Amino acid sequence: MKKRIAARTQIMLFVFVLICTPQLMSQTLITGRITDCDHWTLKDASVVEVGTTNSVHAKKDGTYSISVSDTNAILEFSCPGYENQRKLVYSKRRPDHIKRKISVQLEAIHRNGNVKIGKPVIYLYPLVETEVSVQVAFNGTFHFTYPEYNNGWHVVASPSGRLHDKTDNTEYSYLFWEGKKEYTQEELVYESGYVVHKDSAVTFLQNILPKMGLKPNEYNEFIVYWAPYLIQNEWSFIHFRMGKDYDVISQNSVTPAPNTEIRIFMDFKKIDAPFDVKPQSISTPTRKGFTLVEWGGAELKQNITIKTATNTSIEK
Repeated sequence: MKKRIAARTQIMLFVFVLICTPQLMSQTLITGRITDCDHWTLKDASVVEVGTTNSVHAKKDGTYSISVSDTNAILEFSCPGYENQRKLVYSKRRPDHIKRKISVQLEAIHRNGNVKIGKPVIYLYPLVETEVSVQVAFNGTFHFTYPEYNNGWHVVASPSGRLHDKTDNTEYSYLFWEGKKEYTQEELVYESGYVVHKDSAVTFLQNILPKMGLKPNEYNEFIVYWAPYLIQNEWSFIHFRMGKDYDVISQNSVTPAPNTEIRIFMDFKKIDAPFDVKPQSISTPTRKGFTLVEWGGAELKQNITIKTATNTSIEK
């Protein structure tokens, strides 16, 4: 009798193993990275296996890892302020094919003034080697700084523009940051600017940037960064925020204070066809004493209002 019970128990265990083993073996580790459409990390993102309670949160660098089963193998990626996105883990055509690495880019839920502030760079030219502290007041979110910001930059600046960061004992050509901010409706109204075709974008920048006070190394770096964006559009509307108008984007607190500040920020937007617009008034500044030079830009995706040369307001 005891032998029969033992034999029956062994059979039941064997059947249990047969049933459970495929499910255990089907557990697959999926890894990847979650970013926005500009390839910036979304550290608050999460991943859920649809139809289950299986979920994970992305790390600070946007990476994640999650083990999934072979049933309901659909992952849903989400992050506050962004559209959810779903991805199949197993191919419908080939059920045996498993995507073990899935990276996604989530699209931001449209808000009126959500704008990427691209590559503001700050050059420092003191008359003699000087220790300089720079803090940036930015009504938005930093996504990257170089060197690391650490509540401000503290560097030794040379007349040539070379910067030495004592924190990491490294040399830099300029101070760099990027981020995102909300433009107000008023900040999206333009009374002057330029309409530029992609074929003349480089020539346009080569001609106008020196008039604004940029030297060859500065305007060449500007062109190398922004021209590839402009030539993707058949036509672009361009407006430069200069001097105090740059304060809409950010403000600098610099010690010791520079004698001369040259600040140029380029807003631009893709348009379907050219139109007449009042050109901006530009005067070439004179560099005197300790000089700070800054430039940056933003590609606008939302609607803007432009007052044309005939004083007619149009929306683009």
